[in-house]
Amino acid sequence: MAVLERDRVLTYPERLDRLRETKLAQTQEKQRVVGSMDHDDWALILPPEDRREIVQAISGSGMPITDVLLKGFAITPNHPSGGFFGPKAVGENYRALMEAHPVYVDPLASLAGGYSVNYSSYIKVQHPPEMDLGDLPERIKRYEMAAPVFGQQHFCQDMAIGLEAGYGGLLERIRQYRGEPGPEVAGFYDGLEAVVLGLQNWISRTAEAAREMAAAEENAQLRRNLLELADMNAWLVDHPPRTFREACQWILWYLMMARMYNGSGSGGRLDVLLTPYYERDVAAGILDDEEAEFHLANLLLRDTTYLQLGGPDAEGNDVTNRVSYLILEAAHKMRVATNVGVCVGPGVDPGLLRRGVEIQFEDKAGTPKFLGVENVVEGFSRNGIPPETARLRAYSGCHWFALPGREYCLNDGAKINLAKVLEVTLDEYMAEPAPARSVADLWDRCVDHLAEAVATMADVFDFHVQHKHDVFPELALDLCCYGPIERGLDASHGGVDYYNFGLDAAALATTADSFAAIEQRVEQEGRLTWEALHAHLQADWAGPEGERAR
Repeated sequence: MAVLERDRVLTYPERLDRLRETKLAQTQEKQRVVGSMDHDDWALILPPEDRREIVQAISGSGMPITDVLLKGFAITPNHPSGGFFGPKAVGENYRALMEAHPVYVDPLASLAGGYSVNYSSYIKVQHPPEMDLGDLPERIKRYEMAAPVFGQQHFCQDMAIGLEAGYGGLLERIRQYRGEPGPEVAGFYDGLEAVVLGLQNWISRTAEAAREMAAAEENAQLRRNLLELADMNAWLVDHPPRTFREACQWILWYLMMARMYNGSGSGGRLDVLLTPYYERDVAAGILDDEEAEFHLANLLLRDTTYLQLGGPDAEGNDVTNRVSYLILEAAHKMRVATNVGVCVGPGVDPGLLRRGVEIQFEDKAGTPKFLGVENVVEGFSRNGIPPETARLRAYSGCHWFALPGREYCLNDGAKINLAKVLEVTLDEYMAEPAPARSVADLWDRCVDHLAEAVATMADVFDFHVQHKHDVFPELALDLCCYGPIERGLDASHGGVDYYNFGLDAAALATTADSFAAIEQRVEQEGRLTWEALHAHLQADWAGPEGERAR
């Protein structure tokens, strides 16, 4: 944390440099404590040393990892298995975690808050043992698919809902609709209310900590900033943001809460969300571009959210504006991991593309990303989505888009392993006697197996939609979606209007190359027999003969 002489005043660039140094030090500490991290560098800040519990665990992908929990906090189970299931238990346990969570305030930052653990680390039992998954596990294993049974997040909220209502307004809405759908969904409203109350407690304690730090701070600039943080966050406990800075702080709290809940990283159209606040503050003479850029850098520093800049509105008009450029520059000056996507294509401001390319060459960090939004609109329009709706899809994750607040999609969660489908097909094909074999015959059989894999994934989606809400509902993102609060239904279970599920085809190039190689070397040239090829595959090309054949 910053220690400055009593009369020292830092510029925004100087403050950002120091904040970046702190961020890099925090990442290095994670690498030292946790070890190598083969995943995104989220903005998680380790708990204070006296609050850390270092444990060895198994990751969601089945790999041994070092995890960090919050010492002194324990889950309250509601099932004999020791698990906690359903909206009420999940929401109330998450409230308890937020209320136990340490506060984080950097005197140099214009925004307060930081998160230290992942709620999912406390999930030890994935679902009630008595919940029958039927033959799904065996069918999934056969083709080695990534199947999102009880998959988390991977859709996008619309934070405009929360920015308009504030956390107090969201709480009022939950209480307003609590009795309308019927008593059978009371637990869902209990869970939603618990999440909001826990977040309000976290924000309130952070405001109090900032005020206490201000009382002890000797540097005038830092003391003033700490008091501003205290006042701003005390306001945001119940009220909607009024200024650009307050909007950035509100968004940061929501993103951290959703990230800590289940890893959600969807941000959506940040420039569109913030433009009204920017224009109002600039017109009032209380904000300039340098300050706005600093607030944006602070926001991106604390969460690596996936966000979109520019692109069409519902009528097809490009929304690129000054805020789009400010976000791009903030990410550039911060020089740490970000997930900023720049829209490109007909009708999109070409200046945004040019500046994005310049930054790629200047930073050499692989960011920003570029988004071909016209293709997205065209593709979804072909699938029956009206163009005016498809245009609102926003970049929200690794390589996917979603309709903010209106769609449940589990994008990037379902993957069919085409190479495994081919392997299963070939093994079955070679186990059967045949007077003659052909690539065409193998292809037809592979198509049948692929259809079986797709049917399995369809059954996975059906099972997920039927049961996910009873296991670990999407309470964090439900708060800023159109429908869950009003209908009393989780977003995964009928709470929103659109359910669009897609599949990633993994190992597509490998599978295509394999068919081409079999056709050329076995069928056309006769360099290998079908039996020899299969034997080499079974032996993983072992030995001199395998190496020569490969």
